[in-house]
Amino acid sequence: MLAGINLIDEILGHDFFNKEAEVLKTDQGTEFTCASQAEIRSDGTRRTRMFFCDPMASWQKGSLENVHLLLREICPKECDLKAIGVVDQYACDIISSNIDSYLKEKLNGKSSFQLLEFLSPDTAKKFYEFVQIQMK
Repeated sequence: MLAGINLIDEILGHDFFNKEAEVLKTDQGTEFTCASQAEIRSDGTRRTRMFFCDPMASWQKGSLENVHLLLREICPKECDLKAIGVVDQYACDIISSNIDSYLKEKLNGKSSFQLLEFLSPDTAKKFYEFVQIQMK
């Protein structure tokens, strides 16, 4: 988890990351035990603040819970990821691209990626290495 936050911080740049990821909401999973390292960069500057949602309180995570449901459609809980072909980062990127390309009623029939392209084309370009899936 920390490596992913570090990567996104690097891609976006510190100032933009600070502005757009002021607070990160998550559950209390073991992958988030290094929250203090995620909140503070190695140079001592504050990067973000972690908010841990209460157990069984999915409403505290807003639309993030809907993304989790989409992820579970692709990768059911306790599924052998290798058995369904998730064997490397590329496979994970394809899953992420499908979720980010999913058209959402809440976004007037647009995807998260389309919204990013509209609001911040320069930021969207930083993520073009990920494949945008054309949804039907």
